[in-house]
Amino acid sequence: MLPYGGMVRVYGVPGCGPCEIVKMFLAQKGVPYTFVNVREDLEAAKVVEALVGSPTAGVVVEWEGKRRAIRGVSPAALNAFLEEYRQGA
Repeated sequence: MLPYGGMVRVYGVPGCGPCEIVKMFLAQKGVPYTFVNVREDLEAAKVVEALVGSPTAGVVVEWEGKRRAIRGVSPAALNAFLEEYRQGA
């Protein structure tokens, strides 16, 4: 059984600094995730573009049908996402 809000999908591009920070944060917090490369997945690129205006301009996380853009990947933004995820919001 997965904890809290289940598996998180992280939409981004390989080598993206903010994407790597989000993935490292999730791993450190024990949050299961999978990475979706928006350069290879057209539907994923559309998801990101709808939320941030460009398919490669931000990190989008998705869990249990919810999607959020994480901008700036500051500790405050990451912890706010984690709290929302844990609450199942």
